[in-house]
Amino acid sequence: MTTVENTHRILPGTPEWTDLLSGIASGAADRDRNDENPFDQVAALKRAGFGTLRLPRELGGAGLTVPQLFSAVIDVAQADPIVAHIFRAHFWFVEERLRSQSRKWLDLASAGKIFGNAFSEKGSNAVGSLVFNTRLLPGPDGGFRLDGEKYYSTGTLFADYLTTTATTDHDSVATVVVPADRPGVKIIDDWDGFGQRRTGTGTTTFSGVAVAADELLSDSPYDAEPTPTVQYASLQLYIHAVVAGVLANVVDDGVALLRSRERSFSHALAERPTDDPLLQRQLGELASTAYVARTAVLDAAEAIGAATESEVDGVPDAALATEAQLRVAKVKVHLDDIAPVAATRLLELGGASASSRQRNLDRHWRNIRTITLHNPVGLKARAVGQNLLHGTALPANAYF
Repeated sequence: MTTVENTHRILPGTPEWTDLLSGIASGAADRDRNDENPFDQVAALKRAGFGTLRLPRELGGAGLTVPQLFSAVIDVAQADPIVAHIFRAHFWFVEERLRSQSRKWLDLASAGKIFGNAFSEKGSNAVGSLVFNTRLLPGPDGGFRLDGEKYYSTGTLFADYLTTTATTDHDSVATVVVPADRPGVKIIDDWDGFGQRRTGTGTTTFSGVAVAADELLSDSPYDAEPTPTVQYASLQLYIHAVVAGVLANVVDDGVALLRSRERSFSHALAERPTDDPLLQRQLGELASTAYVARTAVLDAAEAIGAATESEVDGVPDAALATEAQLRVAKVKVHLDDIAPVAATRLLELGGASASSRQRNLDRHWRNIRTITLHNPVGLKARAVGQNLLHGTALPANAYF
């Protein structure tokens, strides 16, 4: 958990925002290379009110639109994609509480509290299954007892509250929220991925954790029809906002790499690498890739925003929701293809010296490749094709 005091909101686009991002970017490559958790950087964003950007002004937030939020996420990811990824579950939680008008939790978010997740479990059940080994059973005083083990709980190491799912004693699925420091909660920083390494994506265990009745968010039968929502699409797009930020950082590092080179090959087209038309072209292509990535993400965010604004009793207009889901799916299919290639081509701007561990330029490919493994791209592309041919609806679960 990251303790924060003396909050002062900093809005995207201001000089203070630029300074904040500069501070986060400083040392990002070193933190990745040295496997250091970005506690100070997360705390700086919390103090700046980053987690309140989507809350309406009447609830103490900044009142940003969905596209404005995603633009800010791309900015943070350009500075450090690890830090940006940490807030993913938090923004999903806030949107869900806005949808359900849960004032208690919105007030805590307004006060600067950050919400992490502990949903996924290892085992034989299919990814996205609503059957969990984690159990929520009746406890004393009308409350409950939570026991189980979760994995891939991104951001939990930095969160104030944890949202988790469990099977009940009446064979339904429950969602609860508990403080991260409650007795019986144990957060283990054991994520061993080769990219996005310090996002706190590890194991979370619950051992006899007391859960109050008002900490139960939902209790639904396994076979209940899912409530229509675009928030699952938003979760997916968030990942690709991080990818778009990485691509912007690839361009920054490409400029710095070329400017740092003092020699070229004997058969090169110019004496200085910065004057070599082939290298100039390659840098321009990287910049174009980053631009298209950002534009595509923000276009899909516009569709999510339109669907969100159409909600009546928490349910969006069906046509707008479908359009948002399709745009997000197409963004993933495209970026999963071009982003790893762009990160590889960055290294070609510097030749063998670009592989220096001191430069740590391989982190861009590692981070992109790791985060794009969320949900299989082949199934996403096939679903888009099915929709075009037959009007088939996209899967209505968080893991599509």
